[in-house]
This record gives sequence, structure tokens and C-alpha cells, in this order.
Amino acid sequence: MVCAKLWSPWLVQPVSAMRMKKTPGFKTRASTYSIGLAPTSRATCRVCKKAVGKGEVRIVAHAFVRPGRSRDFVYHAGCATPKLVQAMVSVYGAVQWVPMGREMDPLVCEEVRVDIERVSKR
Repeated sequence: MVCAKLWSPWLVQPVSAMRMKKTPGFKTRASTYSIGLAPTSRATCRVCKKAVGKGEVRIVAHAFVRPGRSRDFVYHAGCATPKLVQAMVSVYGAVQWVPMGREMDPLVCEEVRVDIERVSKR
């Protein structure tokens, strides 16, 4: 019985030619942020790992993953880090321009903004 040798272009080409061609990909977008009241108590804070209770003030980072896919990262307002505040300011220009939830009392909004600005000055 004679074994027939099969010819394959993969065996002739160098290893670098066998790699897949790069696709053009997609454009990444900067994360967006918002401050509001937690609608449920299911989320956990990324800093302290504790639950963010229903009705508590929270900061949400809306991270872009790929087209059609995003991820929300939740933080207690009191757990804001200087790095988080710096990222918010880089997107909006100032803490006062970060979107606030409509359900929040204006006095609470101002207190949260002052607390966040205080974190950025650390």
C-alpha cells in the first residue's frame, strides 16, 4: 500500500505567514460616569466590596467594552478614590458637570459634589 503525501500550503509557508491577518478593529471610547441613587441593593462597591444599599448615593462608571457591550462599575460616594475623581474630571472637565440622577435632592447633589472635590484635592 502506498501512502499518498498530501500537499498543504500551511507546511510550505513560514510561521509568520500562518498567523491570522489583523482586522481593522473598532474605536474605543472613554468611560462615562454618573452619580445617583441606587435603585436596588444588588450592586457591590468596587473599593470596599460591600453592598450599595437601595437609595444610597452611588457613582457609576459606564465602561465601554466593545460595540454593543458595556459594563457598569459601582462605587459608594464615600469610597471615591483620587484616581476615580481624576478620571471623571478628565471626561467632564469638572466635578460639577458629572450627570446627577433626577431623583436626587439638589442639596444632596451639592454635598456629594463637595465631598468628591475634597477627594480630588488629597
